[in-house]
Amino acid sequence: MIMSSWTRPWKLVVVLSLVVSLLAACTGGSKSELPELPENGAGKITIMHYGEEQFMSEFGNTFSVKFPEIELEVVEMQDYFQSLKPEDDGDKKLVEFIKNKKIDVAMLNQDNYESLSSAGVLYKLDTIIQDEKYLIDDFAPGVMDLIREKGGNAIYGLPTSFNSQVLFYNADLFKKHGVDPPTNKMSVTQVLDLAKRFDSKSKDEKDRIYGIHTGYWSLADYLLYLGEAANMQIIDQKAEKVVMDSDAWKTLFFDYAELVKSGKINVNDQNANGGYDPGFAGGKSALGIGQQWTIEQMKYATRYGPDGKPGKPFEWGMVTVPVDPANPDESSLVELSEIFAVTNDSPNKRAAWEFIKFSAGPEMARINGRSTRKLTARTKYQKEINGKSMEAFTMLRPAKNSYSVYETLNKNDVSGDFHSTLTMKLNEALTAVKDGKKSAEQAYADLLPELQKALGEAKQKGAKEKAKKK
Repeated sequence: MIMSSWTRPWKLVVVLSLVVSLLAACTGGSKSELPELPENGAGKITIMHYGEEQFMSEFGNTFSVKFPEIELEVVEMQDYFQSLKPEDDGDKKLVEFIKNKKIDVAMLNQDNYESLSSAGVLYKLDTIIQDEKYLIDDFAPGVMDLIREKGGNAIYGLPTSFNSQVLFYNADLFKKHGVDPPTNKMSVTQVLDLAKRFDSKSKDEKDRIYGIHTGYWSLADYLLYLGEAANMQIIDQKAEKVVMDSDAWKTLFFDYAELVKSGKINVNDQNANGGYDPGFAGGKSALGIGQQWTIEQMKYATRYGPDGKPGKPFEWGMVTVPVDPANPDESSLVELSEIFAVTNDSPNKRAAWEFIKFSAGPEMARINGRSTRKLTARTKYQKEINGKSMEAFTMLRPAKNSYSVYETLNKNDVSGDFHSTLTMKLNEALTAVKDGKKSAEQAYADLLPELQKALGEAKQKGAKEKAKKK
């Protein structure tokens, strides 16, 4: 069959069209769902943040270098916090605040990111991330999994940084006392067993050495903090029963009370030394749980000791915080602290998205990765600090099912009085052991019924408060 001359160009057009279609499919050539910025790059976004000065220092100034035509307006969250009343629903008030202030970009923490995602306030980012091939594979382990989980299996925001803690140890003290240093993913019991091995022979506070340093926490708060690290529940999910009668809680209480009685736990007065922390950072404790700025505290301590004289530097190391042995690769002490999200009602979604993908992107990660003020969410860019690897900070994933007594109380409309009673009763029990008035066993046995009674009273009070609101 002889092809006529006029059919050849037509068939060529069909073939070329098929090729173009195939290439588009292979390269993901679909258009972004958001329109591009105007040719002159102009735009304006209103951003919710803790403070304008902090925002401009950490994000705004750098962003404006790349996008000089996008105007940034910062709405400080102080206005929101000041508007809250004790009887208010914080999440509902935050939604109202965002709508009233016409926020384009909301800075959220892990908890309100989840609540706002389910409330339909935030703009879903999955499609635009896919269309623009925006890289999300180099975030810290578990970070994007948690973002999706808290967003109901969707992405409504991107994290710029996260909070994490590590167990610091004084390598010189471990060597001097002939104790093997801690390792990653130890249990709380193992950490307290290490602390027991540091027995200070000096009665003089100036020369005294402690096993573990609590910072500015009270005895009760630090015990609850260790329980949180091990993901140990205080009350059941219905807030009907105190569940601290478990073997795990009993072991923790007894081990901790023993350290308190023997004076191996260092509890500082927050008002002492002008707010300076002389505990682990000052070389007074073998162990201490802290965040990245503990490194700066140690540097400060070598210049200004508690008595105003330079402190003695010491060799130190860090491993992961103690974990729940049942879930050794995650920790409730790892949290997403700074998540930027585009609001659904924003008329400036393109400019808002440009800000978010820049702030959570590699360029800002390179800057944050050199700072001791925050940990970049993209661990690829996390640099050593003072010659020390930051791996212990980034090794654990955020806990998927972390336990919070506050959330359990709120969810069941239980008065917050229970938490204050909890810490008060725990302090009384531990102080009684410390002063030799009770054994650890007796203090623990007396504590549980007191807490159960307090929970019942708080539940009744919460029910009355709820009825009044109606």
